[in-house]
Amino acid sequence: MSNAISAITGTIKNWWVFLIIGILLLIGSYYMFSTPVESFVGLAGLFSALILVSGLFRIFFALTNKDDIENFGLYLAGGVLDVIVGFLLLKYPGITIVLFSLFIGFWLLFRGFNVISISFQVKRLGDTDWFWILLFGILVVIFAFMAIINPLIGASYLVITLALAIMFAGIANIFLALRLKKVKSKVQDVKEKLTS
Repeated sequence: MSNAISAITGTIKNWWVFLIIGILLLIGSYYMFSTPVESFVGLAGLFSALILVSGLFRIFFALTNKDDIENFGLYLAGGVLDVIVGFLLLKYPGITIVLFSLFIGFWLLFRGFNVISISFQVKRLGDTDWFWILLFGILVVIFAFMAIINPLIGASYLVITLALAIMFAGIANIFLALRLKKVKSKVQDVKEKLTS
């Protein structure tokens, strides 16, 4: 039992990484809502940097938890994908609106499916609020599909669709971080009771 509790506690160390990613995504979403469409190139640069930083944090999380998490490769692949997409978008700032929306749409689609997968992992940890993470993951997938399917509808529609998807991804990451912290605290309490 003690080994199982240690493994669970190890799995949820660095829960704060998801909190930082969520906050960064919410900031990016707010910027997208408040920035006029004319400054789309600036938006592309900011969002590209946001994806790159998010990827670095995800790689850090995966590497520091590699012995404890079930899907180490999925976490690491997600971080590497973020770094590659962020780098490509930073390297080619003149990407057209259509190509930018496709890059971001597919990135958000992957993120949404990742959040959905994580929600089931949180469920296995015994958290009763795992459904909220699942819901936000589904919303990210829906808005990502909208951005991918309709990139030519108009720049303002695209900005709003992407901003909503990013907002839901940010909320999902923050909610996940808080749930992981709560689970870790409960597991830590049980571990202390067993050792005393």
